[in-house]
Amino acid sequence: MVKHTLEIEHDYDFVLIGISSHEKDYRFCWALNNKLKLELVKQDSLEIKGKKQTTPSYFSFFTFDDEDQYTEYSVIANFSESKALAANENTLFGAQDATEENEFLIPEHKQMNYFFVIRGELEDEEVEELMKQIREIDMVLTTIRIDAKSLKSKQNLIF
Repeated sequence: MVKHTLEIEHDYDFVLIGISSHEKDYRFCWALNNKLKLELVKQDSLEIKGKKQTTPSYFSFFTFDDEDQYTEYSVIANFSESKALAANENTLFGAQDATEENEFLIPEHKQMNYFFVIRGELEDEEVEELMKQIREIDMVLTTIRIDAKSLKSKQNLIF
């Protein structure tokens, strides 16, 4: 019997901005909508299951598709929903159930609370202007541009 292997090469051609903000996801996206004139809407949580995980992790996920500009905007939480719930619970063992692998969407950037993914044709000047506007939001602590191709966990950004 001949065994065939299918190799899929993913497209990481998008703008990735890491954002640090201590606000809840819905408040953060509301502020982003107001500042950037977007219409981000909450979607079903993004489900990620690593090779060593027994149960999947779920990450808060918001999207907006600007059909006029041929651009898709997404905001994804870096903390899993179970990690966020455990952090809010006042139980003695609540936070110990989550493992390092499933706590974060992108473990290389644990200091980032959200990732802003932009798919479409954008010039570097447009990206810099977007980042400047995001920094002007009171609840945003910092923003950084991240090269998705250099991340070890870049496969988590394919949705």
